[in-house]
Amino acid sequence: MIFLDAMIVNVAIPDIQRQFNASESGIQWVVAAYSLTMAMFMMSGGTFGDHFGRRRAYVVGLVIFSVASIACAFAPGIAFLSVMRGFQGVGAAVVNVASLALVGAAYPDPGAKARAIGIWTGIAAVGLAIGPTLGGILTEHIGWRSIFAFNPVIGIAAVVLTYRHITETRDPASRSFDIPGQVLFIVGIGALTYALIQGGHDGWGSVVILGCFAVAAVVLVSFVVYELRAPDPMMDMHVFRDHVYDAAIYAVFATLFCVYGTLFIITQYFQNVRAYSPEETGFLLLAMTVPTIVLSPLSGRFVAARGARLPTLVGVAAVVIGTGILALSEASLWVVLIGLAFVGAAGGLAVPSATSEAMGTIPPDRSGMASGILSSQRALGSTAGFAIMGSVLAVVVSSTLPGDLQPIVPNAADRQAIVDQVAEDANPQAVASLIGPGKPLPDNVTEDADVLAAADDAFVSGIRVAMLIGMLVALSALVVGWFLFPRRRRGTDDDEITEIQLPAG
Repeated sequence: MIFLDAMIVNVAIPDIQRQFNASESGIQWVVAAYSLTMAMFMMSGGTFGDHFGRRRAYVVGLVIFSVASIACAFAPGIAFLSVMRGFQGVGAAVVNVASLALVGAAYPDPGAKARAIGIWTGIAAVGLAIGPTLGGILTEHIGWRSIFAFNPVIGIAAVVLTYRHITETRDPASRSFDIPGQVLFIVGIGALTYALIQGGHDGWGSVVILGCFAVAAVVLVSFVVYELRAPDPMMDMHVFRDHVYDAAIYAVFATLFCVYGTLFIITQYFQNVRAYSPEETGFLLLAMTVPTIVLSPLSGRFVAARGARLPTLVGVAAVVIGTGILALSEASLWVVLIGLAFVGAAGGLAVPSATSEAMGTIPPDRSGMASGILSSQRALGSTAGFAIMGSVLAVVVSSTLPGDLQPIVPNAADRQAIVDQVAEDANPQAVASLIGPGKPLPDNVTEDADVLAAADDAFVSGIRVAMLIGMLVALSALVVGWFLFPRRRRGTDDDEITEIQLPAG
């Protein structure tokens, strides 16, 4: 449900914008508020579960999400809708972290845990895959409010099943809730995520964005210093002494950076260059999501039998190959689909395998904290992928298109107006808000075949550079993993360390 809602709203954006007569900057926060608050409250959800009970945290998250969904369904205006989407993000953060923590606590055996995490990842991929299609069907036949109205039904069913089948688990040690650590993390990650989301809209060199980056740096450094000295830290920094754990969470970050960045970029390509409809685009993107759905549970089984090294490295190598194909291809549809399949395979191999490795490294008593750290990496990786790769696309379009248009549009003012409009269509702005509806190129571009060809060429050039950036990020994760991932499954007789020994609470 929570991954579905990360995508389902996007196809309804045009209808919402028309009903509320909202501006571009206003409508973007219907999507961005969800991503922002979800990233901010990941760690809080994890420590809440460890402290008060993971089942309780899961139910609280479901209730928050369901109530916020009802409020979204009856929203009277765009501001109210954006605020309630923010509350949805809070509930989603808690549900996301608590669900993974429950899995980690319920399956102490490393093999069983790996299989369960593989299934967990595959279900998340299903939500991402069907979100745009389901959103389009509901919006077209019932109305955009219906995309929120069915969430409480799922939420109620989930609460009933939770109390019937799941036993409560928590950290047996008596710990404080670490309020200062919670506040510092929320402020620091909030400032960083806001800057990533809004940077493409305000400009990366604007005072507000640079100020947010500065605040994030200062607050997050303060957070680390405080957590190192805190008697009961929200995030125990000792976990980062384990280089295998570091390699695992970086593999998760880098893979999702490329997966979500590719999702944004290729959606732009399909809709703005190839002129496919949202429904056609959603169908073509199955080339990327189906491998994730199929391979996630299979990789869990492989990790249980052989360890996480091989599937993680193969997965990261797949994203290197996939982004490389997309960076070097001649824009043939079949070549693009092959590249997408490799990237999707990475999501099904590397993410669950690295997640299993990282979750198995930390004692089950702190599974909430472990889940919070991993979920934060997932959120930051996906947000950074959208923002950075999308911005690279926009920058390349802005820098190459003027020269291409000069012999076609002699008037400098007219030429710049076209460049601004085309670059605006490539701008990430609301992170995921352009996924689904896309933004058609302006009439003064599409009416002139030469101008349209130049715009398309600029788009393709931007896509190639953005994919090259993604490939380099993935390649760095592959190198790190190659040297740091253990060659045997941790916990065998050949390994000295089975899990990180955290200080007693």
